[in-house]
Amino acid sequence: MELTEVQKNFKEKVCDEIRLIPEGLSRYVVSHPFTFDDGDHYIIVLKKIGENWLLTDEGHTIMHLSYEDLDLKHGGYKEIIDNIVSAFGLDNRQGELILPVPETRFGDALFSFIQALVKLSDIKYLQRERIRSLFMEEFKGFLGEAIPQQYRQFDYAHPERDPKRVYTVDCLLKAPKRPVFIFGIINDSKCQTVTNIIYWWEKQGDHFDITAIFENQEEINRKVLARFSDVCGRQFSNLPTNRDRIKGYIGEVLAK
Repeated sequence: MELTEVQKNFKEKVCDEIRLIPEGLSRYVVSHPFTFDDGDHYIIVLKKIGENWLLTDEGHTIMHLSYEDLDLKHGGYKEIIDNIVSAFGLDNRQGELILPVPETRFGDALFSFIQALVKLSDIKYLQRERIRSLFMEEFKGFLGEAIPQQYRQFDYAHPERDPKRVYTVDCLLKAPKRPVFIFGIINDSKCQTVTNIIYWWEKQGDHFDITAIFENQEEINRKVLARFSDVCGRQFSNLPTNRDRIKGYIGEVLAK
């Protein structure tokens, strides 16, 4: 692939803000809008080793986490890091995270790499996330009651365009006029991932509406939320105080 084609593929699969900045021979810094919660951007480099291309963080992600005074080499945190690295097909080479680009699927590789870095950056909130995982159970339970079974599908992915289920929707509301994608947002990581998923769906050319239900919108990073708001139409700041409003909204959508 030519450089322009790689950058185009990155934009199609991730977002239009991706840029490739040449630095040396067969080495490009990937400029992107994704950050740690302190505002530092994830370091992502695309480089060629022999005949193969790969993405690397050059050791920056785990080094950044080490500033939080976490024991990343033993116990629970090490296990979580190993699980995330394995789940996304990365290699951990003494702290440097690497993802080989399969064939010419540059965009899919970058999407997965960013997702992995986002999940890794959130491990410092481990205990909090264990508690927050209950929100998604509450989210699905509520929508299961609010939407008749024939009009909903949880964890929806396009069967032909996304057979590996990379760009899944938390809940598909099968409205008569056009479908509504409903997402549950628990933290910055999920918010950024959903933003990317929405970008991907927009590239498909389908017509749909977006709705988000936050666990607590006030806790989302302002920059992350601003970017998400550009692509999301209807937002509910939390579930407990908006149950009746959400039910009313769903009723209106199904009645159109």
